[in-house]
Amino acid sequence: MLRKRPSPDYDWGMSSYWQQISDEWRAAAKQLAAWTMKFMVNRTDVWGRYLPKKYRKKIGPSGDMNNAVTAPFRDERGKVLLQVSSLEKHYKTNSFGGVLGLHSISSDHSSRWLGIDVDLHDEDNLSVTPEGNFVAAHGWWQELVKQGLDPLLLDSNGAGGFHLLVVFAEAMDTRSVHQFGHQLVSDYSLRGLDVAPEIFPGAIRAKHYGNWLRLPGRHHSRQHYTRVWNDEPLGEDKWLEGYHAIERILRMRPAPAEALEPLGIIRRRPTVCVDFDGVIHSYRSGWQGETVIADPPIHRCDDAIARLRKGHRVVIHSARCATQAGRDAIWEWLAKHGIEVDDVCEHKPPAKIYLDDRGIQFSGDWDQAIADIYAFRR
Repeated sequence: MLRKRPSPDYDWGMSSYWQQISDEWRAAAKQLAAWTMKFMVNRTDVWGRYLPKKYRKKIGPSGDMNNAVTAPFRDERGKVLLQVSSLEKHYKTNSFGGVLGLHSISSDHSSRWLGIDVDLHDEDNLSVTPEGNFVAAHGWWQELVKQGLDPLLLDSNGAGGFHLLVVFAEAMDTRSVHQFGHQLVSDYSLRGLDVAPEIFPGAIRAKHYGNWLRLPGRHHSRQHYTRVWNDEPLGEDKWLEGYHAIERILRMRPAPAEALEPLGIIRRRPTVCVDFDGVIHSYRSGWQGETVIADPPIHRCDDAIARLRKGHRVVIHSARCATQAGRDAIWEWLAKHGIEVDDVCEHKPPAKIYLDDRGIQFSGDWDQAIADIYAFRR
């Protein structure tokens, strides 16, 4: 039998109940951190972090609170990486400033999970209620169950905010994950919501890390730990807390690709990382600075890259990519010449194939380069 939750006006600050819940999350921190790294971390070079209350400020004309930042600091990105120990600290924390979130898109545009955030944006808006949000979130949870998945319905803040989470057994193509989530919640107005819930992953945008979702555990501003909807038909309590919530998270069944592909969620395309100068840009004039791209494309590279992108993600990494100005110059040059790629990367990304002077060497012939890439796949 689960413990009885105190009434809403209970003094949580002095609560032994609160302390017990906190202790149970702390005790399971190592297991939760290992599970999170295995199934939820899409990238380790950036993550979300909530600020301690003393550093939170109102920003912009709207006066919104700046509660969180993208970590690490910009100068440390690519050098300081997210570790299991960082995740363990998140699950152990009892302070607002130690709470983390994870980005929903990897550097090669794949995603390990789908998240839906049904938020209570304005508590003074009487047309949006915790009860209404729950009905919508629970309805989508039921739809996911009907499709053979093992979703978690999470009470994320104890005040009418809910998260839905589906974890995958392997990374899947981000665009297809987003499209599935978008279709799932497209009936939000019929379910009584004024605004569509946020989907994780969001739509892919150039020069953007993508959105991130707070991890289960301690809330960043409320006296609340994540509760999990009890899917046992004979369960006495509708919501699982503490150890019981943790146990349900850890026994969640990641969805295999074979179950996801009939739903339209497809496996990711392998990444090909391409050098810029001498491979796409003809580079006849030599180096004139990271923002000066003086020459035309190599003959037929636009057609070749378009063909390659049908089965691969094509990203560019170059010495020019060390600065934002250099990356912007590449994007502008590509747009000028009608060449489309999936990303221009600040750091050299993990890729199946590198087309440069160290991987598959580019001889000046794009037809031969594509033949070499497909031969490498076999």
